[in-house]
Amino acid sequence: MKKVAVLSYSNSNNLGDPIQSLAAKALLGQAADLEMDRDHLDTYTGSARGIVLNGWFMDKPEHWPPAVQLDPLFISFHLNPTAEKKMTRPDGIAYFKKHEPIGCRDLYTQKTLEQKGIKTYYSACLTLSLQRNVIVPPQTPRKGILALSCLERMLPEVNFDQGISPKGLLSTAIQVLKFPSKYVKYKKAQQRLRAFLQHKNQPITYRSQRIPKILEDGAQFKALALDQLKAIATAEYVITSRIHTALPAVALGTPVILLSDGLEHPNQWSRMEGMEQFFPILSSHDLKTFSLKALRPGKAHLPYVDLQKEKITAFLKKLEERA
Repeated sequence: MKKVAVLSYSNSNNLGDPIQSLAAKALLGQAADLEMDRDHLDTYTGSARGIVLNGWFMDKPEHWPPAVQLDPLFISFHLNPTAEKKMTRPDGIAYFKKHEPIGCRDLYTQKTLEQKGIKTYYSACLTLSLQRNVIVPPQTPRKGILALSCLERMLPEVNFDQGISPKGLLSTAIQVLKFPSKYVKYKKAQQRLRAFLQHKNQPITYRSQRIPKILEDGAQFKALALDQLKAIATAEYVITSRIHTALPAVALGTPVILLSDGLEHPNQWSRMEGMEQFFPILSSHDLKTFSLKALRPGKAHLPYVDLQKEKITAFLKKLEERA
């Protein structure tokens, strides 16, 4: 069988990244045999092989496109505005066209690529294919509300490592000036969430999708991601602002709300287009009139899961024929 690589993330402390790779591996089965750093795919010097390019691209767009030895399947692909300019230079567009159609994770990516003459289709996210009976034993009971990274995007930050250039100093000064007002907004949103959770009969567990530091041990990173999936799979409800908590929750049959507070910037909101069919997207203001009892496990994702399986099967067949 022709072997296929999936992505790894050596510079990430976001558990949503390995969760996406776990989903890709589950769909590939025994064909998945190698992991490659998403942001250095151009440095690969090995023999020809397939690779699944799913997820957010990319932190270092100067390393695009990947090495010619890699035969890619573009599925659940997100082209972020932060990388769009560099990734759609002439050589980047030529690469997309060579491997079209591009399976897009969101409608923003689909529209952006189509405007550049690239053929696409909407695949949704591979994490929608995760299966609860693989994550936890089938009869595992559910308990409580999981509040996972609900409002942490709103927490203001000041980066003092931006250098002493005029641009760096200006950016730091702006962050300092905006810090008080942003912190007040965060505290008010936090109060609204607490008011919503108050008097709920279920126990509430708080978690974050981000871990404190980047781990050099990839196996440990994946183990933490799997533990996160188990928490999602055994909750009665999930509340989050992270799409790679919300989408796995849909796949695992856990009713979920995605909070939009802190997602207003185009770099964030671009990732959301098309996701409203899978779960309600609410601001903390909306919680005042929302009832958790209105949530039900959805099935809107199932046709996309079937499509993903078809695309993976066809890709593996193509690789076999070329071997």
